[in-house]
Amino acid sequence: MLFLKIILLLISFSTIFAANTLQSNYFIKNDFIMLSDIVSVNKENDRKLFDIDKNRHSKRIQKKELLKILHKNGFDNFTSKHSYIQFTKRSPIDTTFIKNSIKKHYTKKYKNIKISEITLFPTHYMEELPKRYTVHFNTKAHLSNKGILYIKTDNNKKIFFKYKILATVSILFARKNIKKDNELTNVNTQKKSIILDKFKAMPLQGLHVKHYQSKHNIKADDVITKRDVVGLFLVKRGSSVSVNFNNNAIHIYFSAKALQNGRLGDTVSVIKRNGKKIRVVITGKNKAEVQ
Repeated sequence: MLFLKIILLLISFSTIFAANTLQSNYFIKNDFIMLSDIVSVNKENDRKLFDIDKNRHSKRIQKKELLKILHKNGFDNFTSKHSYIQFTKRSPIDTTFIKNSIKKHYTKKYKNIKISEITLFPTHYMEELPKRYTVHFNTKAHLSNKGILYIKTDNNKKIFFKYKILATVSILFARKNIKKDNELTNVNTQKKSIILDKFKAMPLQGLHVKHYQSKHNIKADDVITKRDVVGLFLVKRGSSVSVNFNNNAIHIYFSAKALQNGRLGDTVSVIKRNGKKIRVVITGKNKAEVQ
C-alpha cells in the first residue's frame, strides 16, 4: 500500500513539474505580444512583452530571451525545441469558403472521412481577400493532413495558405501476412478507422467495388494502398470459362478455354470446343460474355 502511494506521488510530482514546450509559431490578434498569447493568465497578471514594428506583421524572438521573460513572470517549466519563436498577427479575413473547399477536396477522396477541425492561415499577412478567386491543391494533397494550397485571382495572382485538418478515415489494413498474387478478401484484410496523418499512396477503403490481388508480399497490420495491389485475374490462361451469348432473340451459354489471363472488364480470347476462337469480356470468376 505504501509503495502504491509513493508511485502515485511520483506521478503527481512529475505531472506538476513537467516542462511545457513552446510552439514554433504563435498567432496573435494585436500589434503587440501579450503574456496571455503564450500562457493562460488572468487579466490582473497579464502584461505586454513586445511591440511589433509598424511595417511588419510578425516578430521573431530568441528562445533564451523569451524563456528568461517567462521565468521572471513565474513560469519556470518551459522549454523550446526551436532557436527562435515567431509571433504572427492573424489576418482579419473570412476563410470559410477556403475551408469548405478543403473539406470538399478531402471528402471527395475519402468516403468515410470525419473532419473535426480545419486550421488555415495565409503565408503572408492579409487585410482582405480578393473578391473573386479559385482554390487549388497539390495533386497529392489528400495523402497528408497538412499542406499548402493557393487561391488564384482573376488576374492569375497566386496567394498561398498553410492548412491542417484533424480527421479520421476508414481504410484497409492487412489482417495477416499476404503473399504476392494472393486475392484480397475479408479473411486477410480488415477496415480500421484511424487519424489521418500521411500516406505514401492512396489507401484502399474497401473491397466492395473491385477485386484485387497483391502485387508483392504485404505484412500484417500494414496499410494497403493502391500501389500494393492490381486487379484480380478472374480468368486464367488455360481455365474453363462459362460464356454467355445474348442478342435478345437468342440467349445461350457454352464453355470455352481461356487463351489469356483476364481481369474484370478485360477483353480476352477464348477457344470453343469446335476450335473457333472468339473475343469475350470478363464479367466474373471464370465468366464472360460475347462482345
